[in-house]
Amino acid sequence: MDEQSTAVAKLGRKPKEALDSRSFMDGAIYLFRRADYKKPTWFCRVKVPRRTGYISCSTKTTDEHKAYAFAEDLYNKTLAQVLSGRDFSSKKIAQTITDYVKALEERTNQKYSIKLKIMFLKRSLPFFGNLRIKEVTTAKLSEFLDWTRKNSRDGQLSENTVKRYVTDLKQFFSWCLDRGYIEAMPRFPSVKADHARRPHFNNADWTKLTRHMREFLKVKDGNRKTTRDRTMLVNYVLILANTGIRVGEARNLKWRDLREIPQPKGTNQPPDIALYVTGKTGPREVVARTSDVKEYFKRILEMRKAELENMAEGKKPKKLGPDDYIFCNRDGTPITSFKKSFTALLKSAKVETDSHGHKRTIYSLRHTYATFRLQEGVHQFILARNMGTSTAMLEKHYGHTSNVASAAELTKGGNFKGDKKVKALDWL
Repeated sequence: MDEQSTAVAKLGRKPKEALDSRSFMDGAIYLFRRADYKKPTWFCRVKVPRRTGYISCSTKTTDEHKAYAFAEDLYNKTLAQVLSGRDFSSKKIAQTITDYVKALEERTNQKYSIKLKIMFLKRSLPFFGNLRIKEVTTAKLSEFLDWTRKNSRDGQLSENTVKRYVTDLKQFFSWCLDRGYIEAMPRFPSVKADHARRPHFNNADWTKLTRHMREFLKVKDGNRKTTRDRTMLVNYVLILANTGIRVGEARNLKWRDLREIPQPKGTNQPPDIALYVTGKTGPREVVARTSDVKEYFKRILEMRKAELENMAEGKKPKKLGPDDYIFCNRDGTPITSFKKSFTALLKSAKVETDSHGHKRTIYSLRHTYATFRLQEGVHQFILARNMGTSTAMLEKHYGHTSNVASAAELTKGGNFKGDKKVKALDWL
């Protein structure tokens, strides 16, 4: 069999599909193309010493000289990599990530965190390209995290987000280790945690926002969808700010997770409201800051009952069940994110940033809850347990707030002599 027939056989083509081929460097570089195409593109097959198998790809040109230059460059680069000790036996990391993502997508009842992980891994594919999994080093991982920061929407990421990405990568490499793709886990670059004050709402901006929300609920054109979306958003904001629960905990909250805690006899006070949530620190019961939270839930409840009746169209309306999600779409599925609508709400209320210029997010509601509770004198241990966090984390992020709560203690002892003439706020 001649060289052209051999090439045709290896490519699985029929002999009638004529190939035009060239061989160079004793077969180390082989160029071929379909001769019966009007503008046939040259393909190359390269064989490098001390490397098993061939490298085959398109040269993306119809010019023979450019095709040879491409193939020669590929040969030289591959030879240099072989001589430098590159391991070509391991799987390409991009393909391995694709396989891992497929395994994640096949899981039933995907959590929101898994969907975020899938999005992150898919975005990482262009960076890794043809890099092989055994070639991943600490330096390459550091380069990848820098690339990820640069290619984010606003060109920067919080260090806490970067830490989450590192956790996702560790889980991916652990999966690879279990399947024998690597012999050991790579060493990951250290990422400093962001211990800066979390952006929250001070009393003035919180008052401004709550007043704005009253007008926000008044939909001028009476659009049902807009009315529904705004009703859900406003009560979502009020509930999170008065309970301190996490976004993920709110997403999975169901009607059966709510209960009332009766007050002692003779107090004549409304019962407290407790929420049973499951978050990253496990299940816990959260006591709301105020019994008014019950009213926020009732608004959503009445809205859901009404829309279920309207959706029935003459049939017996579906009853709202204890296992139904609270923050849900019309079809009952949980709302995955309020991010866009919350950002629009802050923009319309003109409270997008705090006094330090930090952009507020939905998590600012949790931080606002913690700040207000500490200012109101709630003990850190009790608050930490209610929020599903540690006193150490409260101290790191809200240590400044505890000083405000202890103002009476810190101002004991009276004034220094002669300080009556000093007016510390004259500059205001």
